[in-house]
Amino acid sequence: MTCEYNAGLCFIRPAGWGGRVLIDDVEALARKLFAGASIEIETSLEDGLDVAVVRANGLAAWRSEAELMDWLDDKLPESWWIWLAGIKAAVIPKADYGPCRLKKRTPGEGRTPAERRAQI
Repeated sequence: MTCEYNAGLCFIRPAGWGGRVLIDDVEALARKLFAGASIEIETSLEDGLDVAVVRANGLAAWRSEAELMDWLDDKLPESWWIWLAGIKAAVIPKADYGPCRLKKRTPGEGRTPAERRAQI
């Protein structure tokens, strides 16, 4: 099932670390990780630290935030974990209504009556 996701990642590192600008590195990483997604990056300089917040929105096969986090754990390069200051993620299940139309799935939609009763 296709799900919409919204992911926010915050990276912080010392300004000018390694002679590179943080936004260049973060943008390359975000485009690699979230290929095909809508990506926004906000940067700032605070107390000698470069701060970059990446927001990615797209469609994927993850069914939950835990699956997205597991995927990110596998895909995020090891060297980036020391700069990662926070993650916020939301995965929204979608019901398929054709190739061009997706809508939010209601809690009971697509489940058997027994599954709906177990959810209550």
